[in-house]
Amino acid sequence: MLTVDRVRWGIGTLIAGGLLVNFADRTVISVAGSQLSDEFGMDVSQLGWVLGAFSWSYCLAQLPAGVLVDRIGVRWLNGVAVVLWGLASLLTATAGGLGLIIATRLLLGVAEGPFMLSASKATASWFPTAERGRATALFDGATKLSNVIGLPVLALVIGKWGWRAGFLFTGVTSLLFAVVWWRCYWDPAEHPGLDNAGRADLTARGARGHDRAGTAAVRTVLRSRRLWAMTLGFACYGYTINVLLTWMPQFFQRQFGARVVDSGLYSTAPWIAAALAEFTLGGWLVDRLVSAGRDPMKVRRAVLFGGLAVGASVGFAGTAESTLAAMGWMTLSLSGLAVAAPVAWSLPGLLAPTGSVGTASGLMNVANAVATAGGVVLTGWLAKVTGSFGTPFVFAVGVLGAGILLYWPVFTVRRHGVPRSASPGAGKRAPEEGSQICA
Repeated sequence: MLTVDRVRWGIGTLIAGGLLVNFADRTVISVAGSQLSDEFGMDVSQLGWVLGAFSWSYCLAQLPAGVLVDRIGVRWLNGVAVVLWGLASLLTATAGGLGLIIATRLLLGVAEGPFMLSASKATASWFPTAERGRATALFDGATKLSNVIGLPVLALVIGKWGWRAGFLFTGVTSLLFAVVWWRCYWDPAEHPGLDNAGRADLTARGARGHDRAGTAAVRTVLRSRRLWAMTLGFACYGYTINVLLTWMPQFFQRQFGARVVDSGLYSTAPWIAAALAEFTLGGWLVDRLVSAGRDPMKVRRAVLFGGLAVGASVGFAGTAESTLAAMGWMTLSLSGLAVAAPVAWSLPGLLAPTGSVGTASGLMNVANAVATAGGVVLTGWLAKVTGSFGTPFVFAVGVLGAGILLYWPVFTVRRHGVPRSASPGAGKRAPEEGSQICA
């Protein structure tokens, strides 16, 4: 039998690999946007609608996907979903009209809907609470690394062979990953490399293990004020980071006249810094402080709020006078948002009732997807009206400020409404598993 450590970090690496592929599939259209605009005669506002098509169907898929992952499990739902999103990319590569491109982006949104929710649930199932920060940073950090690796590669492919080659590349990669997923992912209760002692060890240290939904899971989540605060706060984070994810290559192309290949390279440096910041501060540092006996929720609150505040530096990027200055502000903003991300994604696994991590994650990502879809379209419209990205980026600063206010009740309300600071032993290490904390 394999050791518990090797098994769970192998699972974590597999999930991270899936998200590398997942985000490459959804961002390829950002790199290809200029060629699409030229071929189909779109202005920047119309391109915003095409870029946002993915987000609308992704949004509608979130809550149903969350319920399904709680009921049928991570392995089967993701296994089918990966095949579908690979086919969606291949269909985009063969599309002969703008309507078909929008249709395939809508299909991609539905197919990719379950994966982040499954990542959150799998992390809660496989990882002890004292390792949740690093595990969450591993899978969410992969979304940043996807841009580090994917943007320059896709820019080179599209620059040399055209936009259809970019979608063909991501579609084939997705289908290859589907084979790996079916061979390698299992829930803790079914993994052939884990014995009963290993499963017992995971459970004893706070992993949720075989966590399937009860009949009241959805109702319980929807009635939780704390989970709603978490959901709306996450929407504000998601608005900003997904505006940057979607529009950054176009920002460099349109604001500074960068070529397609160059825009991919300019967009890479901020994502490298973001990935490093997420792994070291949002992951390792959080786990280190929690393991040292610091109050877990106070640690997470400080990291989340600090990250969102630093993310507000995006407001300076839109008015930067040079490509280098814009890259610098983008790097600072994305690094702050990346530090906040592991905390935000770990909250469903810490706070959701038993059997409802997927549902709580789905609710959170519904709000994220709505904010993202609206933000992508609004950014394109504001850029067209004002002639630059300054106004839409400043608007994103206000959204992040609202996010800090919305997140506040998540960290100040404890069971039965008692503030954590007033609870006995507030300065000592508190239990992480918050499955009953649903005020």
